Amino acid sequence: GKGRGKSKSSSEQLAIFGAERSRRGAELKIMSAVETKAPGTFTRGVKEKFSDEKGFGTDRMILRDDELSYALGSKGATRKKLAIAANVILEYVGYVAFMGGTLKERKRVKQFIDWLLAQRRGSVTVSDVSDRDDCTEMHIPDSCKGWVTGNRGSELRRMEQESGTFMFMANNRDGEERLLIFSANPGSKANDGGRAHAERLVNDMIQEKLHGRGRDSRSRGRGDSRRRSPSRRRSPSGRRRSPSRRRSPSRRRDSRSRSRR
Repeated sequence: GKGRGKSKSSSEQLAIFGAERSRRGAELKIMSAVETKAPGTFTRGVKEKFSDEKGFGTDRMILRDDELSYALGSKGATRKKLAIAANVILEYVGYVAFMGGTLKERKRVKQFIDWLLAQRRGSVTVSDVSDRDDCTEMHIPDSCKGWVTGNRGSELRRMEQESGTFMFMANNRDGEERLLIFSANPGSKANDGGRAHAERLVNDMIQEKLHGRGRDSRSRGRGDSRRRSPSRRRSPSGRRRSPSRRRSPSRRRDSRSRSRR
């Protein structure tokens, strides 16, 4: 009625409109931001949950402190690449990973996270991928493995970002190491993005290494160009004025006499 103010317990509600997947993605982003400012708002007492719902749903996975930083990556890069490769919503609300998607998508990203965390402890074994529709398997020549992966995996990270994939070296059941490229997007020969794009990038690096256009040859080329040629080196005695440029005593006397006039 008139004269009645707003009650202290009243609060505004945020309305999110759109398709179910889009609404859930926006909701989880907001929850993550609020949880950062006010820890425990959405995670206090929360437990892990893995649903068998085939349609769209949300699963929860609790991460330890060291696992969270590794699964997040610099500026969230690791979280984003896993989400893109798995075609799933993946947000970290505090220490809880919320995974939104179909049953297949949720299982896929959970497996990606498990493999990612296993890499911290050493080599990973993925016995067989022949029955998967989201993986490309590549056998890399031993002489090219270090070149393809890069220093601490830097080249793999670059190719992942360019192609929207999740890539790592893994052993098969026989202990043979090969490169696995994961993504729900198969890609194509002509377009960027997906497993086919990542495969092209890897093949380019292999050819570069096999044909001697590798890191060593490039660094030698730069080093040679910086070396000073013998003709430009200074002589041991240092720079001297050419004798032809010295004034003779008679010329100095003549100039002084003219200045007195």
